[in-house]
Amino acid sequence: MIFARRRYARDNYVYLLAEGADAALVDPGDAAAALELASHHGVSPRFVIHTHGHPDHSGGSREIRDRLGAVVHGHAGDAPWFPPDADLAGVQHLELGALRIRVHAAPGHTPGSVLLEWRGRLLTGDTLFWGGCGNCRQGGDPGRLADTFLSVFPGLAGGLEVHPGHDYAEANLPFAIDLEPDNAPAAARLAEAREARARGEEPRATTLEEERSMNPFLRLGLPRTRDSLARRGVPFQGVREAFVALRRLRDAW
Repeated sequence: MIFARRRYARDNYVYLLAEGADAALVDPGDAAAALELASHHGVSPRFVIHTHGHPDHSGGSREIRDRLGAVVHGHAGDAPWFPPDADLAGVQHLELGALRIRVHAAPGHTPGSVLLEWRGRLLTGDTLFWGGCGNCRQGGDPGRLADTFLSVFPGLAGGLEVHPGHDYAEANLPFAIDLEPDNAPAAARLAEAREARARGEEPRATTLEEERSMNPFLRLGLPRTRDSLARRGVPFQGVREAFVALRRLRDAW
């Protein structure tokens, strides 16, 4: 079994999943980085999976398909960015050779965003970040994203490792701390991420349970988080509206 990630551009991640000779690249926005990652681990991926279709996640998929004959799996809702060879719409369990991957529909950042669950890991694309969530500026809908956070994430195990499409920890956590100044887990995670960068290392993955302790978009069920919004004069009625208001606040922060 192989699970690996590689940073490309400034803060994007491509992931490699493999069971024996069966391998998949997840979100290969940069073909060279993705192919180097596969080569380093001695595998030739036959599959590509998109968590969503934005070009910084799918930009290398055509070259990988042409070079390796890989089949590209993605949600047809994101076809305007990259038409997939195999549609993930309605798919809950993806079988790619020996790879067994659970698929969770997670619309909001884009219409076709999905989460991929594999061997205790949750690949979240641009839906859930360390300390934050994706914006909705490029074809997204904050109301649908709120529905995803309120209906999908509560049913997922807290022990799942969170592996996002970008490393935005140092950008997101100051906002979380500004919202909840006494949130010790958020402050500790921010210090940890900064120390990793200073050492030239990648930050470790959090767990979903950790995110629930510090990520404001997963904490709107708590009165203290909603109270913080209210103190800022942000109007909302109910948790769904609070999520949309929080996303709007984060956009302007």
